[in-house]
Amino acid sequence: MDNYYRKRTDLALEAHEINSERGRDDGVIVDEKEIDGVKVTVAEVKEGEGENLTGKPAGVYTTVDIGKVWQYDSERFNKTARVLSDIINQLLPEHDDEKCVLVAGLGNVEITPDSIGPKVVSKIIVTRHIRTLNKELYENVGFGNLAAISPGVLGQTGIESAEIIKSVIDKVSPFCVILIDALASRKLSRLATTVQLCDTGLRPGAGVANNRIEMNSKSFGIPVVSIGVPTVVDAATLAYDLLEELVSSSDTNAGNNNNFEEQYDKIIDKLMSGSGRSMFISPKESDVITRETARLISTSINLSLHKGIDIMDMGEYLT
Repeated sequence: MDNYYRKRTDLALEAHEINSERGRDDGVIVDEKEIDGVKVTVAEVKEGEGENLTGKPAGVYTTVDIGKVWQYDSERFNKTARVLSDIINQLLPEHDDEKCVLVAGLGNVEITPDSIGPKVVSKIIVTRHIRTLNKELYENVGFGNLAAISPGVLGQTGIESAEIIKSVIDKVSPFCVILIDALASRKLSRLATTVQLCDTGLRPGAGVANNRIEMNSKSFGIPVVSIGVPTVVDAATLAYDLLEELVSSSDTNAGNNNNFEEQYDKIIDKLMSGSGRSMFISPKESDVITRETARLISTSINLSLHKGIDIMDMGEYLT
């Protein structure tokens, strides 16, 4: 069983886990901690070998285990939102209120697992116009300077999302952009229960092997904070992991085990060359899951930028 198979994942932490399982030292530094009952794992990918082995740009990736937020009561939901908000604040560069933060929700709202980005944007309290039209109200409430956009996808607009966002950046001149996108995980257990935050940017569509133009500080000319939520698992990757578990737990005798390994290799060959590489799996409750996960992320962003608004009052400012 010496086939090399590139398991598909957008999570830096999972890429490191895969390397560790294969006995490869990728030099990634991992630090785990717990904040208000929420597990937070920070993985630092180094330049050079770290980038090559993980397939991720060098930088710091924070993975937050948010759990099944669609089952949370308001207290636990709000506690998790505050943890995410604190991490977002750490990633945002220092700034004054003259320039806004631009939130860009990537993805296709018509496809449930890909709708996280647009759903987040729909719950963002946008205030850039209020600051211009009614600055007294803006200051009295304690708003932050925030704008948002859902650029859609190439198949809907005929324009790359990166081109749309760059055009808005050139016109609006934000000091920072926050990108929201759906990702792919290697494990079903991480679907919509994990959030990855980083300042290295992202490549839309990477999770489903539909790579588009990269979005990062180099391409946009301003700092970029990306927030990704895994909503799909590559079918071939999932099958591969399940087969590996079966092999490792097999207690068959040597003769039978040799035959099993031969069958295993044939299955892996089919996975690597067949339709498994273009099929993705998402939870059956994806509509509820994406809605509540998007609400959590939008609440976290609103908390980060609108310092004067209490989390319990946010609904009053959403239309």
